[in-house]
Amino acid sequence: MRNPARGPSGFLDLRLQMMLAVAYMAVLLAVSPLVPGVRWLEPGDFSATEVAYYHAVMFELVMLGLLAVSYVVGLPRRLSLAVSASNVPIMALNVLGVGLFYPAWASTADDVVQGLRDVWLFALSLAVFIGLLAFPFIDRGVRSLARATWSAYALLVVSTASALIAGFMGLTAAWGQYLNFAGAPSWVMSLINEWGGPSTFLGNVITSHSHEMLPAIGGAIVALVAMAVGYSSYRGPARRLVDAGMIVAIFGTISMTVLYIISSYGTYSIPTIAPFGPQGVNGLALDDSQTGLIGWGALIVALGLMGSGVLASRPMSRRNLLILEIATWLAAIFVLVGIGYPIEFNEAFFGFGVNGTPPSGGPGFMYDDLFMRGHLIFAFYLMPVLAGAAASAIAITGSDERALGATKATPYVGLTGIVLGADCVLAWMITDGLGQVLAAGLAIVVLTLFIVVYAMAVAARGRTGSNRALLSSSYLFFLSR
Repeated sequence: MRNPARGPSGFLDLRLQMMLAVAYMAVLLAVSPLVPGVRWLEPGDFSATEVAYYHAVMFELVMLGLLAVSYVVGLPRRLSLAVSASNVPIMALNVLGVGLFYPAWASTADDVVQGLRDVWLFALSLAVFIGLLAFPFIDRGVRSLARATWSAYALLVVSTASALIAGFMGLTAAWGQYLNFAGAPSWVMSLINEWGGPSTFLGNVITSHSHEMLPAIGGAIVALVAMAVGYSSYRGPARRLVDAGMIVAIFGTISMTVLYIISSYGTYSIPTIAPFGPQGVNGLALDDSQTGLIGWGALIVALGLMGSGVLASRPMSRRNLLILEIATWLAAIFVLVGIGYPIEFNEAFFGFGVNGTPPSGGPGFMYDDLFMRGHLIFAFYLMPVLAGAAASAIAITGSDERALGATKATPYVGLTGIVLGADCVLAWMITDGLGQVLAAGLAIVVLTLFIVVYAMAVAARGRTGSNRALLSSSYLFFLSR
């Protein structure tokens, strides 16, 4: 992992910027119930307001990922500086975009602000991706890390590429939705018409974007955690397990990405595996089987990381955070695979959330609507945010135990929220009840984010020669807000 001296210092210190990113996401999630039009526990898909707010948080998760990659991999100073210097402007554009979303007179300004943010973050992600490809050949430190953690580094590169492709799909969708493909050459419009016309094309691109982005980010988080923990020092079965899990996740990421590309920029229709039931409505979608491989790969990696005696030599603070991290993986897989797959095998009843008869609906559509909202808010929202926060905290936790006191609570508080949230997604779907308990679990998850921010602050204070300047910068930034 990088030597902090190589990166930016002062306010642009990567550790401080990671802390600010996590704190920003925690604050936005904490105040979200007070925001007009944001009602997280309404059955069905997100509303337009909720989608805007969701992206204001998740764009910062992408930013946090770029900061963590720069820190863990040890990307050279200039690139790290560009990433670090972009964090606060991206946060400001996120907040401004949410504020301009509401008044009708500001719709054009909102499109400009969000468009600037989208292009900025895409360009920055592309620069980091190019750096991941190039610097193993030109930078000795990155080359050494890539060799020692070859499987994790490969997953990080593949996941970053997949996230970039999903981001490009998002830009394509925004181009069509808000600008009606203004300025598109005739050959582009001809292709879009061949792919079913603008409406069909936009639907396919938006679906692929939303389905691909989070699994890609998840794969990158798994790779970063393994590198930050120092799995390169593992030997024997534990090391082989980690490498095997990474390979499984790499395969799932590549196959998932190919499926979403050809189903968006083409006419390929993703099939159902071994369909059965009325007109073949039951069965597992091929793309879901591939995104699931990323989750199974993560579980294999977790077994390797937790099953090695090497972990016992790591600081207890880092082990506490790793327990929290792996719990987010388990919870997401429980909801997406443990609950989501059985629903797909019984779509004749659940009806894809549509009231009707198979294949266009089903009598249990209301349960599918409840699951849709439950899995969106928990597995596609809070768990990735908490996983990204815990991964960043693991990265900056040093060999000392300065952060031990701050991290002692994370497994207990975090696991309480995660277990309540995961279990109540299922209970809420089945009974349309226990919504208050689910809300309590989600609130505890957000509380855990604040605990992680505190742990990051303590860890960073113990690892810099300019502790007072680092924490003073953080204090002054929040004071100015």
